[in-house]
Amino acid sequence: MKRRQETTIFWIIVLLVVIAALVSGVAVLISKDEYVAQAVTTATAVIGAFAIWFQMQKNKKLNEGEFIVNLNKQFIENKHIYDLFLKLEKYERKGNEENEFTDDDIANIAAYMTFFEVIYSLIERKIIKLWMIDDLFSYQFFLLLNNKHIQNLELIPCDTYYANVFRLYKIWKDYRKKNNDPIMHEESCILSRISYQLDES
Repeated sequence: MKRRQETTIFWIIVLLVVIAALVSGVAVLISKDEYVAQAVTTATAVIGAFAIWFQMQKNKKLNEGEFIVNLNKQFIENKHIYDLFLKLEKYERKGNEENEFTDDDIANIAAYMTFFEVIYSLIERKIIKLWMIDDLFSYQFFLLLNNKHIQNLELIPCDTYYANVFRLYKIWKDYRKKNNDPIMHEESCILSRISYQLDES
């Protein structure tokens, strides 16, 4: 419904541009006052510019949507990442404290962390904004980062390798706090367990 409304608005703007162009042409031909003709021509240009801007904004939203869909696709289709995600989910649903993670999971943990390092880079470069991915990836992110067994197995021993992901953690945690959104297993916050002072860059 919203897309249909946007399409209708766009074609109305196009029609206005055409009408304004015709009026401008007639005004230029019959008006003896060049200021009148100039004003009409300027109005036509403004309406035309707005039509171009409207279409660009529409395309931008579509491109952003496609980009996020592709990110999700990369997460799901990467076997290392998705296998670990399923294991984390299974562990979470069982609700027990028994450690089910071993050295065999380290390669998958590294792949999972690398995915979110890419996310951090995209945010830092202002290619995407955090709000764009919060609903889609916050669960997957905190599910891993706040799992104490994953922390003990890989994240804490190799904390210096994952600095950018920890920076993302801080940004994301602050964002969710600001919006009064819950953080999964916040009591196991990784930032309180890493061995060095995390800077902001």
